[in-house]
Parts: sequence; C-alpha cells; structure tokens
Amino acid sequence: MSAPISGTSQNLGIAMRAGVTLAFAEQNAAGGIRGRTLALDFRDDGYDPTNAEAAARDLIDVQIEKGSTPRCPTTATPLVAGQTPVSTSALARGPNAVLALLGNVGTPTMVRTAPIAVETGTLFFGAFTGATLMLRDQSAGPCAKYIFNVRASYAEEARATTEFFLKQGVVDDKHLISFDQDDSFGQAGYDGLVAAYTALQGPPSATADPDNPITRFRYVRDDETSVPSQVDLATTYLAGLLADGQPHTVGVFMTDTYGPASAFITGLRNWQYKAGNPAATDLTLILSNVSFVGPDSLSQRLKAAGTVSTASGDKPYTDGVFVSQVVPNYQTNPGDLVHDYQKALASDDTGAAQSFTSLEGYLAARVFIAGLLQHTGRFTPDALIPTFEQLPDLALGIGASATFSRANHQYSKSVWGTSIESDGTFTDRYFWTDGTPLQLAE
Repeated sequence: MSAPISGTSQNLGIAMRAGVTLAFAEQNAAGGIRGRTLALDFRDDGYDPTNAEAAARDLIDVQIEKGSTPRCPTTATPLVAGQTPVSTSALARGPNAVLALLGNVGTPTMVRTAPIAVETGTLFFGAFTGATLMLRDQSAGPCAKYIFNVRASYAEEARATTEFFLKQGVVDDKHLISFDQDDSFGQAGYDGLVAAYTALQGPPSATADPDNPITRFRYVRDDETSVPSQVDLATTYLAGLLADGQPHTVGVFMTDTYGPASAFITGLRNWQYKAGNPAATDLTLILSNVSFVGPDSLSQRLKAAGTVSTASGDKPYTDGVFVSQVVPNYQTNPGDLVHDYQKALASDDTGAAQSFTSLEGYLAARVFIAGLLQHTGRFTPDALIPTFEQLPDLALGIGASATFSRANHQYSKSVWGTSIESDGTFTDRYFWTDGTPLQLAE
C-alpha cells in the first residue's frame, strides 16, 4: 500500500491504512489464509505522484525488460497529457513483488502507479479513488483485468449529488458550480458533474469556456493559500446571480480534500453573511463534497471553526454542508459491514478512531480477503482474477448490486448522502444506487 501519512492530506492515508490493518488483524486472529499470515507492506508517499510511483516500483520489485515492447497501452502513453511515460519498455514483477497494491490513496498518485501495476501483472485492488480514467474505462486495454475497484465512482457520486441538488431546488446549470483540485482528481469529479447534469437535464448552456460548460473554481493541490482567490472569484459569480433581486438556490459540487474544503466553505459563508449583503437572505448554498474529502477531518475542521454571525443569529459553518459517502454511515447504519467494523475496532489496541475513510479501507480489505479465502491453488495475481470474478455474495449490507463478475470489476455502485451537523456528527439524507432513483431519507 502507498498512501500519505505525512503532509497536508495525511489524514486520508492514516485512516485508509487503519481500516486495511484492522481487517488484516481480524483475519490473522482467525487463522490467516490457510494458516498463512497477512502482512501489509506500506510506503508513505505524502500524496505526491513522484513518491507514489517510486513506492510502486519498490513494492513490485520492478524489473525492466530492455528492448521489449510494453504489454499495456497505459505504459508508454501517459494518462495525463504532458507527463512522461511510465516506461517505454516492458516491465515485470521481481522476485520480491507484493501480491497486490491494496487501498492506494488518490487520483494523481494513481495515474503513476496503476500503469506500473497492470504492466507487471500485479493486482491494483480497492484504490481510494473514484476516478474513471484507467480504473473504469478501457484505456488499459486487456491489462484492465488486474484492476478491481470496490467503491462507487466519482461519476456515480456526481449523479447522486446532482439528483439531490435538483430535488433541493437547483433549477439549471447556472445554479451549479464546481470547486475542484487542479489535477486529475478534480477533473474526474468535474467530468462526473457535467455528465450527470447532461444525463438528467440535457447539455449545459453555452459558457465562455466550451471545455468547462459548468462554472468551476480550482485550487492547487496541497496548497490552502490558493483557496482565497477562488473564494473571491466564486463570490463574484454568486453576486452576479443575485443582481436580479430574486432568491437563488445554488449547488456547489466539491472535488477536494478536507483542508481546502474547509477554507472554501468558511470563506463563502463569511462573504454571504457580511453586513448588508443580499446573499444573506436571497442565497441558499448547498455544498456537497465527494467522499475523498476525508469526511471526518472536514467535520472536525468545520466544527472547530465555530459559527458565523448573521442577522438572525449565529450559524455553524457545518450548515448546508453534505458529503456523498461510498460506505454506509458508521454512526447510524445497522448492517453487517458496520457491525463487523465496530466489533473489530473494539478488539483493536492501536487506538484507531472510527471514520468513513477507515471504514472504506476495512471494506476494501474485507473483499480482498474474501477472495483469498475463496481461492484454491497458488496465490498469484493471474490465478486470483477468476476467483474474484466469481466471489459469492458477501452479505455485507451495502446494496444488492455489490458483486464482481468477468464484465464488472467494480464491487459497489451505491452512494449514501450525509449532512454534517453542528456537533460534527453525520445525518443520513439520501441513498442512491445505480439504476434506481435517489431515495431521500425520511
């Protein structure tokens, strides 16, 4: 596993690793895999793509087959324009290679690590990213067989969120804006938003930038100092909507991490409730973050920020803030996944805290372990592929469609919408799963 446990996004990696470790410890206590102990070989990449690539090469013990043609199209052709190829020669697993990269964190890191995994015939399993690029499209060609996603995609989170926005009174694309990270992660969320709106309402109306049909504001990865300028641009846009003197409801789709997210939210609210601003009474803001934000870290930051003063009294910065989750709410859900997770936590002596991100890590590892337990014969990436594709129903309570098959390497297609309360807890607001309309919570 390669993930950040240092740097400004460290909470994401710390929690994801905690969840995976929890599941491994649980299985090892039950006898491991046919008597063999599960071990997690971990690297801290600091959410830096260069570090993540180096970690992947090290974990897979990559061997360069000089003079040979790469097996996978994503090896010599960069996933992101302007980046260097992963390799112009074929790559192979070395004698000390891990069985899989499990639970790796991030999209900008994934675009440098997943190509190495599939080129070497190593499983890339349960990554903490909902990106479509390579993981859920055909860009890896036949090498895509080594990729197994557990969580719902950002496109599915965007679809659920857009349906929620429309039910809350967002009337058109002019009343949608995107706040996103200026890289492949932010682009994945933004593309999902445009696709969701187009599917539900038709193509967005023309803008000055045809490449960005829905208004967007972008910050620099791991740089909170880049957020205030985007707050200024966003508030200028919102002020323009309000110039007609009418009430407006605006949905803000946020593809971000907890630091920039909290800075953007507090910045918008401070502007909205400034004395004399018509936005205080005429503007309803619905701010929804994708799951990668680090929901619990965002909640803690907004709770710590306190309240903003308004003409009608103080309002918490958590007001109107939502997160689209890809695992059930561990604070309210009675299902088997949450039950098992909390039972494992109760037996844990590392002091790991409950969180949505650690629950996602636990889920990814549980599905991975289920495949190992089901498998017969040697444990190799190629041998495990058909075993995962034929996994029986694990009865985890995360939606009837939760399964793998030869044609489907994404386990879950469900999204749970939550709101953040003033005390930092999460309230269930909706449930969405692929192929069914959004269901609002009663």
